[in-house]
Amino acid sequence: MIINNKQSKPRKLIDLLFTLFGWAFLALFLYNFITHYEGTMNFTFLELNLANANSIILITILVVILSAAFLSWWSSYNRRKYGPLKRRNFPPQTGEKELAEYFQVTEVEHINIRESNYINRK
Repeated sequence: MIINNKQSKPRKLIDLLFTLFGWAFLALFLYNFITHYEGTMNFTFLELNLANANSIILITILVVILSAAFLSWWSSYNRRKYGPLKRRNFPPQTGEKELAEYFQVTEVEHINIRESNYINRK
C-alpha cells in the first residue's frame, strides 16, 4: 500500500539526500568489493580467542541494554503523548429500518426473518 501524504519540501529534500547517500554507499561498496576481489576467500577473521570473545560479549550486552532503554523510553513517550487520546468514533447502532432497507425487505419481514429458527441468536 502506498501512502500519498503531502510532505514538506525540507522533508522531501532530506529523504532524497538519504536515499542518494545510501545508493552511493552501496555502489562504492560494490565497486570496492569487485575491484579488490582476488578469487580466494580468507576466513582468518573468524578465529576466536578469549580477548575477542570477551569484547564481543561486552558489545552485545551494551547493544541490548541500549536497545531496551531506547524502546522503553519510546514506549513511555508514546503512552504519554497518544495514550489519553480518543480518536475512534464508533458508528451508531444500526436500526431495524436501516437493515430492512439494506436487504430490500420490509421491516416486518426483517423482524420475522430475524426471529425465525433459520438464524440462531445468542
